[in-house]
Amino acid sequence: MADHHKIYRPLLKRTLINYQAQHLARHFDFTRESRILKLLITTINQAMTEAEALVGIKRVQPFELYLKREHQEIILPLFKPEYLEPLFAGESFKESRRLLRENCLAEMKLKLPQASEEDLLRAIDGWSLIRRGGTSRYQDNLAFKMEQPDKEELKELKKFLDNLEAKSPFERMKTPDFSAPEKLLTQLTEFVKEEAGLGERVASRLVEEVITLRSAVCPRTAVLKSGEMPLLVTHVKAHLSEEIATEYRRLAPVIVSVITSKELAFAPLTVENYLKALKRRLVRVCFQAYRQNGLVTQQELQWIFQLSTARISELLRSFQREFNIIVPTPGTVLDAGKSMTHKDIIVRLYLEGLNVKEISQKTYHSPRAVDNYIGTFERVLLLSLFGLNKNLMARVLKKGPTLIAEYLKLVEEYYQDCQAIKEYLLARGVKL
Repeated sequence: MADHHKIYRPLLKRTLINYQAQHLARHFDFTRESRILKLLITTINQAMTEAEALVGIKRVQPFELYLKREHQEIILPLFKPEYLEPLFAGESFKESRRLLRENCLAEMKLKLPQASEEDLLRAIDGWSLIRRGGTSRYQDNLAFKMEQPDKEELKELKKFLDNLEAKSPFERMKTPDFSAPEKLLTQLTEFVKEEAGLGERVASRLVEEVITLRSAVCPRTAVLKSGEMPLLVTHVKAHLSEEIATEYRRLAPVIVSVITSKELAFAPLTVENYLKALKRRLVRVCFQAYRQNGLVTQQELQWIFQLSTARISELLRSFQREFNIIVPTPGTVLDAGKSMTHKDIIVRLYLEGLNVKEISQKTYHSPRAVDNYIGTFERVLLLSLFGLNKNLMARVLKKGPTLIAEYLKLVEEYYQDCQAIKEYLLARGVKL
């Protein structure tokens, strides 16, 4: 049985306070677990919330979907810690989703009293509506093996990815986000000086940093487009060794486009077309986050798109197989997972004769990562020639046995016998 506490713990640690504490610990003389630091941050955040409420400034929290409908601003919380309670109690994701829908529908009705559950689902879970009709099944629209993509469709897709808007929260910020009323700044600076024993200049800078980080993580509605969502996600340079203490993993604030106004107004009517559009939306979110130095996990995508992680994984793998484009996630960029699809794509393209630069351009993966996967494959190939078993290879190469097994499958597929392997290695300049 899945340990849901372990699976979803990272989501519970992706908080504004943890992000602010991480940042300040790197720039000031505090440890990440400092209670004084958490007190300072909490006090400054609360003071800013109260001050902004007086002048009508509205902000959107991570995992809240911002929509504009009929001149109304609607904010839908697609993830809250309480949504996990059914899962922690041993129930299914379906129960968590029911709780989420009730909460979001109540929020929508506050601004649009006539709104129905169907109105809500169009915005947050169109799949639940579209799957009710049509003869095509979900599985019929997935690619289970590598395919040669249609040239025109691939060209259009690359244009779509190259032109994605990915403006970070910091780039969107305007003057009001960097400041606070002079009187409040003075009060907060005095509070920090007294509680932390810091000098005037350092205390003032700390207050300003906390305010700026809060503004980036929780952007004002004025800088968001309908269908966008702020998130706190894994940073592209996060260290996997810190995975146990997930509150210490380096995070990045990002803003992604979950659903555009056009997608909401003209949703596909067939299962086939809807899933095609859904894959593109998933990929858009992953690439937008990546271009803001963030990586979205499957657990995060699960709540954003109201699908199980198994479905999310299937859709992303299918997209990668269809177009030979690697979707940036912690699994593909940081190798934080069991996914083989991206390595599979890279090795196959290499064996088809493409060089590292060409593969990098084709797959949207870094040349360094491409070179690393090819190098691992060739080392597995060489060791297989000398008859090392899977577990020994894993030990020699310091890789997981499951990963080695996947590389060995590629070896078996591409090379009929030892002589074929020798000929390849000799052609690569390896002296046997």
